[in-house]
Amino acid sequence: MAAVLKKRALAEYNKSFQDGPSSKKLHLAKKPLIGSSAAAFVGLLEKCKSSDEALQLLLRISDCLQFQESDVEEAIKKLSEHFQSEEESVVRVKILWLFCDIGLECPGANLNNLIDETIHLIKNETSHKVIAQGIATLLKLGSKLSEDKILMNRLVTVARDNLKDTSHQVKCRCLQLISELYPICPEPDRTAEMIAEANVIIKLLGDYSNAEDARVRCEAFQSLLTLHERGVTLSADLYEPVCAALSDDYEIVREVALKLVWLLGNKYPENSATLQDGETTIRLVDDAFIRICSAVNDLCMQVRALACSLLGTTRAVSDRFLLQTLDKQLMSNMKKKRTAHERGAELVRSGAWASGRRWADDAPGQLLEQAAVQLLPGGAAGAFVHGLEDELMEVRTAAVEAVCQLSMENPVFATTSLDFLVDMFNDEIEDVRLRAIDSLTRISHHIVLREDQLEIILGALEDYSMDVREGLHRMLGSCTVASKTCLEMCIDKILENLKRYPQDKRSTFRCVQRMGSKHATLVLPLTTRLLAVHPFFDMPEPDVEDPAYMCVLVLVLNAAAHCTTMLPLFEEHTVKHYTYLRDTMPHLVPHLPIGDAQQSRNENDETEIDDSAVRRFFDSVLQHIDNVTLSTSVRLKMLQSAEEQLNKLSEMEPMVSGAANFTALFARCVLSLHTALSATNGPPAHALQQLTTDCLRLQHQFSGVSEQETACVWQLSLRVCGARVVAAVQSACVANTGTGNSASSAAAAAALAAAAALAQHAELLDRLLASAGVEPDPFTIAVFQQLSQSGEHKPSTLARTIQPLLLAAPLPVIPKPNLKIRMCSASIIEPATDNDTVLRFCAGLITGVALEAEVVRVRDPSALRVRVAYPDTRVHALVPPRDHLRPLDHTNTNDDGTQNVRLLTKVLISHGVWTEPCGVDISVCLAVEEGGGREAAPLVELCRPVRVTVAPKPIKRGI
Repeated sequence: MAAVLKKRALAEYNKSFQDGPSSKKLHLAKKPLIGSSAAAFVGLLEKCKSSDEALQLLLRISDCLQFQESDVEEAIKKLSEHFQSEEESVVRVKILWLFCDIGLECPGANLNNLIDETIHLIKNETSHKVIAQGIATLLKLGSKLSEDKILMNRLVTVARDNLKDTSHQVKCRCLQLISELYPICPEPDRTAEMIAEANVIIKLLGDYSNAEDARVRCEAFQSLLTLHERGVTLSADLYEPVCAALSDDYEIVREVALKLVWLLGNKYPENSATLQDGETTIRLVDDAFIRICSAVNDLCMQVRALACSLLGTTRAVSDRFLLQTLDKQLMSNMKKKRTAHERGAELVRSGAWASGRRWADDAPGQLLEQAAVQLLPGGAAGAFVHGLEDELMEVRTAAVEAVCQLSMENPVFATTSLDFLVDMFNDEIEDVRLRAIDSLTRISHHIVLREDQLEIILGALEDYSMDVREGLHRMLGSCTVASKTCLEMCIDKILENLKRYPQDKRSTFRCVQRMGSKHATLVLPLTTRLLAVHPFFDMPEPDVEDPAYMCVLVLVLNAAAHCTTMLPLFEEHTVKHYTYLRDTMPHLVPHLPIGDAQQSRNENDETEIDDSAVRRFFDSVLQHIDNVTLSTSVRLKMLQSAEEQLNKLSEMEPMVSGAANFTALFARCVLSLHTALSATNGPPAHALQQLTTDCLRLQHQFSGVSEQETACVWQLSLRVCGARVVAAVQSACVANTGTGNSASSAAAAAALAAAAALAQHAELLDRLLASAGVEPDPFTIAVFQQLSQSGEHKPSTLARTIQPLLLAAPLPVIPKPNLKIRMCSASIIEPATDNDTVLRFCAGLITGVALEAEVVRVRDPSALRVRVAYPDTRVHALVPPRDHLRPLDHTNTNDDGTQNVRLLTKVLISHGVWTEPCGVDISVCLAVEEGGGREAAPLVELCRPVRVTVAPKPIKRGI
């Protein structure tokens, strides 16, 4: 078999070619198998002797479901005939199911005929299951023809006729069909007749909310919600019957009734609602809010969680009801309080009288109904308190989110609910703690933290979870504290916690940066203590590399930007440390007028980049490169000089580094390609590999690239693909002359793969050029002509044609500079580059290396990979779990749609026994899907690899 494969692979290199008329080509069409056609199975239905055989045959039809367009009508006719003669209801249900599948998946099916046939079949049907499936089939088929108003009215009529069925399943299907397929016109085009007809439908659905079966009642309320989502206006008269359903025995009814109460309350907030006493009236939205609050004490967890969620999205509620949700004190259940004189006057009017010694001493007591007596307080009293103290996590999470949403719009409610949110920091579930921390961060502009609250908050900093600690850092940086003592507590606790968790250094720096900017006046009296400034003695200079001292410096320097009074308090070494931090961490330390004033002023001026100056520099660098009158050698030298200058520009000006790196990389690719093609023995393999990687970087590592620039990159990549074909064919020819069968087979396979890659790349480039409206260069036109002329893309033929084209083609055009281009890059924070620790583990087992990296401007975070390169040239690409990719807290998204993510994961390393410790390179890469073949996706490195020294030791085999 290997010999046959070798002959086939090498046939094109050994056969001789002769000129002459080409022989006729046979077109072989693969005839579909009879056994795989669904039409054949439909024809066998007549021969089935039992219902079981028919059901098995229908299941096989449902599995393949492949009909010719001409066979669809005949198949539907046979299925309909078998339906009428079938006695088993299960088989009839499956036939109606097949009607739905055929209408949705087969291209030649006539949906109107299928709907007519289904209506005809269920007209005289007696089985409830069959009728329910028929209505479901009509619903799915009718949703594809929703523009036909006449057909929709017909289907609604069929559903209304079947609502009289005694089965709950049929009623539910009919209600669903009416709500989803009832024709609705846009609001400006509605006439009085249409509005009256819609009210009839709403009344019909509302009547079924009193059905005996809970599933029908639930579907009736859900149908009303569906009609509202489709644009039908629900009347406020539905409010009372919906409120009555809140006390239903079944939670599915109470759940959907809650949604309707919330909907009507928000839609008609200023309408009046009468309370149980028959006298007091309140706003409808307040009454809806009270009723939803009562559902927080429901027996069902889903209803309680839904009630808490709806409370957070209820708007325009009066402040007295909002504040009552945070107070457990007993209420009068919203009854109007009457004076003693009014109560006595009512007794006189009732005709009862007393002896006169005491007022109304023997008057009969007021008659009370059993349902009116409540042992526990109802209404809005303590609703959020109950929700936050619920035993289930889902309810507590929904309550925290609801409190946050209401606090964002009401400062008074935010201040009152602050204590309750702070108490949630001690919750036993991490997700609830995180939600409470995030909620407090979002309402930070409404609140001021006191000392007793800070004690609870700072106690949560000792949490083992990194997510909780970083969330607390974000919250402390966003909130405002009440006094200098509070700020001092925060600083001391943060510095103490930094010693316990040194990995939180970067998050702590951002926290103290925001704290200093927000509390400049409170930092001022603490400056001398924080910087250890003594009025008489010279204190020892602190170590600028100490994380605790760096936190203090970041805090004080950011406060000094808003309070210049503290600048004279700085010691000489503090000014030097400021200069050092300003150079190493400019995103954390602001510009201050200290040190060399002229240098600071120049530095401030240089930070403002003039686009016109940068464009002039780009033009001056690239002005003569595209000059065709110059010789190729001169243009190449100019191109090399331009690459060096652009690389320096990317280091000097970070704002235009993306455009500079893009143009410099393009220039490097042009130089490398010209050097590879000029080699005497053909293009070197290592040079082509590097060129391929650079082209992938140009295509996938940069964002903000215009269509014209993308077309230039793809045309350059086409030349690289052509050079790979030439090199692969030359290698195959050299391997053919040798004696190694395996080497020649591998070389031939590589040539075939290179030719296929060239053809695929040319096809994609053709579509790209057509969509962008860009004219191809002469080399691209010649390659397109060659590929269109030859039907079979043989590597040898392509190589002989493309090689002279590559050598004669002019240099590719360098795209114009685009300052909007941004480059995706990564920086590895942990492990450090200067780490000399040797990781020792048993050979054959696994050890983990903690990896922390920040990736900026990545299009698709799921394409990130961790590349592990061992000393024996083995390379592994590890896919980090999705939850290990977290958004950066300072900048999550960018203007161009890219994302900034933080990678926190464990890199698993394993190997055999080594004689001595060696380095393993770890880097963050981008997986590029190219072609979708079986081979692994190529990787584009986003940063320089970090070397970790490991030493796998042999396993001790002892007792």
